[in-house]
Amino acid sequence: MRSPLATALLNPYNLIMPVLALFAGLLAALWLLPVGLLFWGIMVSTIANDKSLRINYNMEARRGTLSSRFQEPYAKAVRAQMRIFNSLLNAGGDNRRALEPVQSEIERLVEKIYALCQQMTAPENYLSVAKGKSADLEGERALLVLSIDKDMDPMVKKEKEEAIKTLDSRIQKTKGIGTALERVDAQLAGTITIMETLPAEIMRLQVMGPAQTRQEVPALLEKIRQEIGKLEACEAQVARLV
Repeated sequence: MRSPLATALLNPYNLIMPVLALFAGLLAALWLLPVGLLFWGIMVSTIANDKSLRINYNMEARRGTLSSRFQEPYAKAVRAQMRIFNSLLNAGGDNRRALEPVQSEIERLVEKIYALCQQMTAPENYLSVAKGKSADLEGERALLVLSIDKDMDPMVKKEKEEAIKTLDSRIQKTKGIGTALERVDAQLAGTITIMETLPAEIMRLQVMGPAQTRQEVPALLEKIRQEIGKLEACEAQVARLV
């Protein structure tokens, strides 16, 4: 996917504009060249800074850094962000100004979702490999337990017991990572569900008018901040488990 800047530079109108400016400057009046280039710069900047383009580009660029397990939840979060952004974009002047803080908090929320998904990508990759070996580890442990005899050499017995402890630690680590991933899955699903309800809430506020919007925006912001807090708490829990 092209970056917003590349999209802006390759826009047909933006490709034509500097050529027209050059011809105007050479054939009509020289001052038309810098004026034309100024307009070209504004046209490029407008497209390059388009919020929807940047959101989609960031999503595509970031998805590749996540494991397959977290690519779709992150994409869902960004799609919900786009719907919220479009709802805010359709708001009238006073309503839009009252709702501006919502967009900033949503951006913070999506950043936190991405950070959590990225944090869990390495454990997910580890678990994908470990799952195939977990049965082997359990079998190896069972064989070691069966092989221990009360009459065997104490040093050999100690070595076998140490090996069992090591296997227990590996098995517990795998289970802990699995539990952590399940918690993250549940939290992401809950947060995304909340995000998907926000466009309807924003539309409701727009219908009620600017005064009511200003009155209810703090509660809406608090709801978003609570989700950020839940994700941060999930991060802390996961760090202890992993």
